[in-house]
Amino acid sequence: METLQSVASQLPGVKIEPRILNGVDYDFLGSSEFKADVLIHFLGTNAEMELKALARQTRQGIPITVIVYDQGMANAQLMRLAMQAGVRDFIMGPQVVDDTLVAVRKILKEDFYERASSERTITAVVNAKGGGGASTIACALAHAFAIREGLRTLLLDLDLQFGTQCWSLGLNSPQSLMQALDSIENLDEIALMGYVAKHASGLHVLHTLDTECILPGEVDLKRLERLIDVINRIYEHMVVDLPHMIDPVFNLILEQADHLVIVMQQDIYSVRDARRMIRIITGELGMPMERIIPVLNRYVHNNAFGLADVEHTLALQPIFVVPNDFNNLSTASNLGIAIADHAPRSPATRAIQKLAANLSGKNNPAKPGAFRLFLSRLIMGDKR
Repeated sequence: METLQSVASQLPGVKIEPRILNGVDYDFLGSSEFKADVLIHFLGTNAEMELKALARQTRQGIPITVIVYDQGMANAQLMRLAMQAGVRDFIMGPQVVDDTLVAVRKILKEDFYERASSERTITAVVNAKGGGGASTIACALAHAFAIREGLRTLLLDLDLQFGTQCWSLGLNSPQSLMQALDSIENLDEIALMGYVAKHASGLHVLHTLDTECILPGEVDLKRLERLIDVINRIYEHMVVDLPHMIDPVFNLILEQADHLVIVMQQDIYSVRDARRMIRIITGELGMPMERIIPVLNRYVHNNAFGLADVEHTLALQPIFVVPNDFNNLSTASNLGIAIADHAPRSPATRAIQKLAANLSGKNNPAKPGAFRLFLSRLIMGDKR
């Protein structure tokens, strides 16, 4: 049991709560407040009595059950009682730990990840002009999706040469996007977890290592498309931080994105570049106009080039405004802290959280039950 606990607890979303029965009381789940989704039961010396007790509890709604029997070969009576109890797997033999881990992985994929597969949204974020703050917006948006909206969220940093998303959140992952792409043939929902960095909020980040030098054209588009398919089977929302470059990778993300957030600053050159980018994206690349979300970053009310001028130049409304709060945003980034954690009352923080609420489609979300919220955090790696 100790060996299984130490190994299984490393799987994404798995929390192990061990219980040692006294040999007489076969109340398998006891009075625990943690509602188990899977019960792994090691049969003891009174195996028949334990399985009969299990069958009685099955009528009351027992979770998915795996029986482990390490006493030798099970007889026909034990197998029959296990079937009557609705046991999912009966594991025995010398490889009980490995076989039990395989069973748990299969249950995770079938029971949780498959249910999440129909609820995916992709939000891509890009600068209209270099230095507009798109990476900061993408990071804050992803954090808001995970914390405020309660969505299983991945932040994909596609700035393959100068990505900073892990640094912005104080994360350090030895694995990278390129390594995940190299392993795509064997990459499933569970294996992907070995390549993502996990933030305390539950947000996951997939990035490129600063020791890697990825040149344009070196990303295999078919592999990237397969990776996105795996991501979509796990996460409800993916935020993609795109570099300021229209290339085949950009086009692939554009084809799958539900929203494209174009970030501009409050100056004529940035807004004109945004207008040009929108014209290319809608006219040449065929993205519907309604999927484009223009964001005016670092907005200052008394700027000579005001909001009305931006709207007139861009010829597109409405424009989402993020107030200027450079000091807080810069400090949070330098410290490796999410802006919502560093300055939760900042006007910029609140604006980005409002944008996340609009993009999530959950403007008035129902508050999840305590257990559902707890399970969601466990699955996304939050140990609080």
